Amino acid sequence: MKKIAILGSTGKIGTQTLAVIRSYPQEFKVIGLACKHQSKLFSQQVKEFKPKITAISEIEGEEKLIKVATHPEVDLLVVAVVGLAGLMPTLKAIEAGKNIALATKEVLVIAGEIVMRAVRKNGVDLIPLDSEHSAIFQCSKSGNFKEIKKLILTMGKGPIAKMTEKQLEQVNLEHIFNRPHWTMGTKIAVDSATGMNKTFEVVEAAWLFGVKPEQIEIIVHPEYLCHSLVEFVDGSIITELGCPDMKRYLQYGLFYPHRKPNKVSSFVNLINQRMSFEKVPDDKFPCLKLGFVALNKGGTMPAVMHGADTIAVNAFAEKKIKFIDISKIIIKTMNHHKVLKNPNLIQLIKAEKWGQKYARELCNSELSCPPKP
Repeated sequence: MKKIAILGSTGKIGTQTLAVIRSYPQEFKVIGLACKHQSKLFSQQVKEFKPKITAISEIEGEEKLIKVATHPEVDLLVVAVVGLAGLMPTLKAIEAGKNIALATKEVLVIAGEIVMRAVRKNGVDLIPLDSEHSAIFQCSKSGNFKEIKKLILTMGKGPIAKMTEKQLEQVNLEHIFNRPHWTMGTKIAVDSATGMNKTFEVVEAAWLFGVKPEQIEIIVHPEYLCHSLVEFVDGSIITELGCPDMKRYLQYGLFYPHRKPNKVSSFVNLINQRMSFEKVPDDKFPCLKLGFVALNKGGTMPAVMHGADTIAVNAFAEKKIKFIDISKIIIKTMNHHKVLKNPNLIQLIKAEKWGQKYARELCNSELSCPPKP
C-alpha cells in the first residue's frame, strides 16, 4: 500500500487525485492533506480519508505544510498548490527522501536547477503530472535521455488563435473560458490563452529532461489527442495518445513505476479521428518565445518572468489592463531585469518578488510598447 500526502487537496488536481485514490482503496493510504483555506470541502476530505496530519497554510503557515510533506510515513507527495507555496515543502520532501508527483509549475520554473540537483542527490523520483510532461516522461522510456533529439510540446487551438489584432484588444475572461476539452482555473486559463502556460512548460521540460532550449519545439495540435512527442536521434518519433483526461495522468503518477487498468478506453476516441499539426502563429502569441529567452538568460530570469506574469494576469482578470498588455508587461519586466547567475533559493524567491513589484508598477502606469526580446 502506497502512502500519500497531497498539498492542494481542494484544488482541481487535488480533488481528482483523491478520486483516483478513492477508486483503489486497497492500494493507497492518505497520510496527509493540506490546502490554503479552510472550507467545507476540506472538512469532508479529512472526514472521508482520515489523514494523520493536515494543514491549512493560511492559518498554520509554511512550516505545517512542510510537516505534511515530510511526514515519516509518506511515500509519495503530490504537489498541487498554486504559486510559491509548494516550493519549500517540495524541496524539504526531496531532502527527506520522498518521491514527488508534481503538478505545480512554479517549483521548476522558479528553482528548476536547485530542485533537480536535490532530486539527483537524494535518489528520488520526480514524476510530472501535467499531461504534456507526463506524455514526454512516458515516451522517453523508449530510449535514454542522451538519445533524445527533440521534445515537441503540443498546444491546443482556442478562439484566440483565430482573432484579428483588433479583436485581441477586446478579449475578456468570457472569451478565454470558451475553450474546448479542458476546464481550468482563471490563472491557468489566461496563461493558456496568452501562451505563458506553454512557456512555463518549456522551462519545466528543460529541467525535467535535461535538454537544451534549442531541443524543445512547440507545435499546434487542434484535436487534443496527442499529448506531446519525443524525437530520438535515429529519427523515431514516440508519442502518447488518448482522450484529454487528467485522471489518466494522475493514475499513472500515483502508481508509477507500474500501470493499473481503469475503465476508460482511449482508443475509442481515436477511431475516425484525424490528427493534424500546425506551426505556431507567433504573431498571436508573443509570450511563447519567452521560455526560451528565460532559459538562455538563465539565473534569476525565469523567476522574474513568472512574477511578472502573476501580476499581469491578476491585473487583466481585474479589468485593469487589456489582454494584449499582458505580454507587454512581462517582456518589459524581463528586459529591465539584471540577471543574477547561479542564484540560491533565497535570491530566486527575491527575484520572483522583484518581477511582481516591477510588473505591478507597469500595470499602474501608461504602457509603452517594449522592444522584442
